[in-house]
Amino acid sequence: MPVDSLVNLRNDVIFKVVFGYEKNEKLLISLLNAILNLTGDEKIVKLTFLNAFNIKEYLNDKLTSLDVKVEDGTGVRYNVEMQLAPDTSYINRIIYYHDKLYTSQLKQAEPYDTLLRAISISILNFILFENETDLHNIYRYLNIKSKNQLTNLKELHFIELPKYTEDKPRKDLTKFEKWLHALKFGEIYAADLNNIPEALKEEEEIMMALQEMIRASNDDMIREILEMRERGRHEEATRIYRAEQKGMEKGKIELARELYEDGYPIEKLAAKFKVSAEKMKELLTCSDT
Repeated sequence: MPVDSLVNLRNDVIFKVVFGYEKNEKLLISLLNAILNLTGDEKIVKLTFLNAFNIKEYLNDKLTSLDVKVEDGTGVRYNVEMQLAPDTSYINRIIYYHDKLYTSQLKQAEPYDTLLRAISISILNFILFENETDLHNIYRYLNIKSKNQLTNLKELHFIELPKYTEDKPRKDLTKFEKWLHALKFGEIYAADLNNIPEALKEEEEIMMALQEMIRASNDDMIREILEMRERGRHEEATRIYRAEQKGMEKGKIELARELYEDGYPIEKLAAKFKVSAEKMKELLTCSDT
């Protein structure tokens, strides 16, 4: 059976289906503990989902970012996102939504002392940091002179899957590396989970995640969303190509309007067309010339 190019844990829809439902809480807990290297009393044991997934909401949505927001038993908030393709505004976007994740926990008239950590985790199906050799890079506030950390209240993780290569025996893989293997290669076992490496069979949550991936691939509604979003990406790429071929400002403005109508935020459009957000607003609202 050929590998289905749309059905893998790197697909943002499949990722959200597998990790974004409360019934699959233990899968996300396992993934987070592995990424954050939490052990013993530090391990996450309970999550509250802040944006529970409703599959029907995405039947006509080509562009919405599918992230998973949760809060653990101590109040720490997490945002986990699978990003399929490069985006020139990705870092700006993830910082923007990370700040909202952090500030939204403060209720009216509550003191700043009640603010707890907010951690954003971006799992990327592309190389974002060409000059970084590590596949897992972590950013916090620090003094650029002394390198001393100001606080750990905000933390951004970027995991670049293309950098993952198995350079040691599978029996020696860490829990994090086993999850990386499942995320990067899981679809090759879709036809027969019995062929999965023994090292991964030992991990109950990873096996469950792959089973959920296969189940999702057989769901008619999810298939429809997968195909719709894939068409949306092709249509976007085609429109960008045509606008570039025209090489005309009018063509770019028309493209920007089409993308805006499809749900692209102004900040993302501004970054894509290399103008300020104010200029983009002006272009979108001005009459045709």
